[in-house]
Amino acid sequence: MIPVDISYLDFDDAIWDQLTAPLTEGDRALLGQVKEALPIAADISRSDLFLFQPGEDEFCVAIHARSHAMATLFPNRQAGRCLAAEDRPWIWQAISRGDYMRRMLKDIPDALGQVQQQVWPVMGESDEVIAAIGIYTNAVELERHKRRSRSFQLALTQFFKELARGELAGCGSLPPFTDRSGILFIDGLGRYRYLSGIAANIYRRLGYLDDLRMRTLDEVAAGDQELVHRAWETRRCLTEESTVRKRILQRSVIPLFGQPDHLTLWERRRWRGRMRDRYGALLLVDDVTELRETEAEIKIKTAMIKEVHHRLKNNLQLLISIMRMQRRRAQTEEARELLGEAMNRLKSMAVIHDSLAHGESETLNLSDVLTQIAAQTQMSIAAPHRQIRIRFTHVDDIQLPTNKVTACALVFNELLLNSVKHGFGEHASGEIRIQLYDRDDQVELIMEDTGRGLPEDFSPEKSASIGLDIIRTLVQDDLKGTIEFTTLPQGGVRARLLFPKEAPGGQLQ
Repeated sequence: MIPVDISYLDFDDAIWDQLTAPLTEGDRALLGQVKEALPIAADISRSDLFLFQPGEDEFCVAIHARSHAMATLFPNRQAGRCLAAEDRPWIWQAISRGDYMRRMLKDIPDALGQVQQQVWPVMGESDEVIAAIGIYTNAVELERHKRRSRSFQLALTQFFKELARGELAGCGSLPPFTDRSGILFIDGLGRYRYLSGIAANIYRRLGYLDDLRMRTLDEVAAGDQELVHRAWETRRCLTEESTVRKRILQRSVIPLFGQPDHLTLWERRRWRGRMRDRYGALLLVDDVTELRETEAEIKIKTAMIKEVHHRLKNNLQLLISIMRMQRRRAQTEEARELLGEAMNRLKSMAVIHDSLAHGESETLNLSDVLTQIAAQTQMSIAAPHRQIRIRFTHVDDIQLPTNKVTACALVFNELLLNSVKHGFGEHASGEIRIQLYDRDDQVELIMEDTGRGLPEDFSPEKSASIGLDIIRTLVQDDLKGTIEFTTLPQGGVRARLLFPKEAPGGQLQ
């Protein structure tokens, strides 16, 4: 099943549970079908759709489905709201009587502008109203719908009848119908009866320049016939993507069943045996050629970028090996120490490139990178005469752009190195505790050690340490954050780094 974008489907679990709890198994299955079909129904009708739960003197909104093809009439959250019967008498009348109702309303609270409202009652196994579907369409879309062919208008009415009866099976598998999609109505005889302007343009790109209306599926070699007939035979909504005349089409079929009301009396008599119970089918068409070509290009570029990161990581590992050999041959302790610090910095960069080589997006999990760096540092400082434990006491999963993660990882590495080198010395033992917090629009990193603490005259701005220079530059220029160092009462140092997830102006860095 294709996941529905939650920004287009507002669902209230508590009201849904209240709605379905007293129902029979059959009625729950019926409402499940209705729920599954609401998103595509909102798209096709270019309307806001609601599923109402009826009560004794009020009704509540269990689901609000917004259309991908138009702006919503209700910018505020509607699911979860309960409305008194006297506040919406026209809805209550339809729910209490179990009647279909349609009317134009000039002023609906919370809605933008004049709308047409339809209410379709959902009848259960005992022929009682168990829910209701509300359809809200703005005046512009209503006028557009009136200009469509009579056969399509009737087909859309049939579609909503089947929606209210829970007869639209498999609609949850259909991709969204957007303002770039075309729609066609095919009658039960397999004839094209209606094509939207977008649909007509798509078929012109395939080479069908003449009007397709009243032509049969077998006359048009676009692959529609096999998909439509399969939907009729399985009585389920179907979707597929295929290449037709060098164009990539994404097509979905919603089969409709029942006695046709769009045929002439002569057509009904002549084709009654052939029609069976096929009302027709709605065919949704999208030309996704450019989109798929772009996706293919992105995949190729992504693969190339991953290969670059992989090679960079290997090159860094090679440099680390060379520096390790040089370190063993160094004549002075100072040279060995400087080479060791440079190796640790390169190791941190290698961790980042390794993560980028295996990642699927332009963001990285900051906690994963910091955890790897901490484990790497723990291994490098292991010695019988020095037992320093590095551990995380709190870690939040935080996804950040790669440049943010890179800068933060390098700062984290320098903080670890400074803590080990200056806080504990060569023969001391102790602990380094790390906390990583997601503060909504900010990230907070805290590192505490049990070492010797800061010198009395310590000042990060005046320090000649290369490590502190790197930290100060990265925090100010790259992270746009702040860092502070304090000596703990029980001994040791506390470093607190705070930086925004986004750059000034609200843009991801």
